Amino acid sequence: MPAPETGPWHSLHLHRYAGQDAFLVDGLAPVLAPLHASGALESSFFLRYWQGGHHIRLRLRPAAHDPEQAARTVREVADRLAGHLAAHPGGYGDLDPEEFREAQLTMAALESEATGELLPPDTVHPARYEPEYGKYGGPEGVAVAERFFDRSSAVALSALRAIGDRPARRLGAAFTMTLRGLCAARLSPPAMAGFLAHYCAVWSPYVFDSFLDTWPELLDQRRGPAAAHLRPLLAAAQPPDDPYGRAVGEAWQALHTAADTVLPAVTLGGPDAPAERRRQIVLLSYLHTHNNRLGLIPEQEAFLGYLGHHVVADCAGLAPDAGLLDRVRDHRRERLAAHLPSGQH
Repeated sequence: MPAPETGPWHSLHLHRYAGQDAFLVDGLAPVLAPLHASGALESSFFLRYWQGGHHIRLRLRPAAHDPEQAARTVREVADRLAGHLAAHPGGYGDLDPEEFREAQLTMAALESEATGELLPPDTVHPARYEPEYGKYGGPEGVAVAERFFDRSSAVALSALRAIGDRPARRLGAAFTMTLRGLCAARLSPPAMAGFLAHYCAVWSPYVFDSFLDTWPELLDQRRGPAAAHLRPLLAAAQPPDDPYGRAVGEAWQALHTAADTVLPAVTLGGPDAPAERRRQIVLLSYLHTHNNRLGLIPEQEAFLGYLGHHVVADCAGLAPDAGLLDRVRDHRRERLAAHLPSGQH
C-alpha cells in the first residue's frame, strides 16, 4: 500500500519577547519531539522575525492528509505552547513598545515589508505560510529548502541547548556552522572568501556605526583563533559529516540535480541574473536562515561575514580585500539613503 499523501503546511506565530532561547529549548522542542517520534508530524521548522514584535514563526506539516486530523495536530501544538507561555510568562522583557515601533519602520523600509501591530507577549496566533518561491526556485526549490529548514531547526535547537546561558558562544557556533556549510557546498577558498565578503555587505545596512567602528579591533582579536579552527576544514578531503554539514550538502546536491528547473525560478536577483548569482542567493538564504535560528541578529551576521572573509583569505594564502570595510560603509550608507527619509540614518 502506498504511503499516505503528506498534507499542507500550517503556521503559528509565537510572540515571546523575553527569553526566546529558553522558550525554544524548554517549551517548543519538548512539544514537537513526541509528535515527530510518533509520526504525527512529517516536518517542522522555525524562524525568528520582527514584524509585529520579535516572535517565532513556526511551520508545521502534519503527516495526516485528512484536514481534520491535521488540524487536531496543529491545535495540540498551539494549545500546549500557549499553556507553556502562560505558565512561564516573559512579558515584554527589554522590549520597549515605543522604541520598537520606531525601529520597526526602519526594518520594514529595508525589507520592503509592512509594519505590524505589536501583539501581546506570550501569545500564540494562527497565521498563513507563504513560501518564498522567488528566493528558493519555485515549488521544487522550496521543497528542497523546506527539507533543509526541518533539519536546520533540529540542529539549531541542539546548539541552543548547548549555548544555554552563555550567549558569548552564539557567534562562535554560528561562525563554525557557516564555514561548515560553505565547505559542504564545496566552494573553493577564493569563492568562499568572495561569498563571505558579499554576506557581510548584504547585512551591513543593519549595523550601527558604534559597532562598525569596533570591527578592526575585533578582527585583530579573533583572526588567529578562527584561522586555527578553519584550517582543518579547508584541508579535509571530504565535506563535513556533522548533521549541519550533511543538511547543507544534501540540499546543495538536490539544487544541483534540479538546476535546470529550479535556477530559472530564482527571480530575487532579477530576470537577467546569471546562474551563479542565483546559486549564491539560495546558498546565502540557507545559511542566513540557520543563523537566524541560532539567534544572530543581522549586524552580527555582517561581522561574521567580515571576519570569515579575512580568515578564509589568511588560511588560503590569499590577500584579504583591503577595501572591504570602506565598501561596507558605502553600501550601508547608500541602502539607508535609498530606503529611509533624510535624518533617519
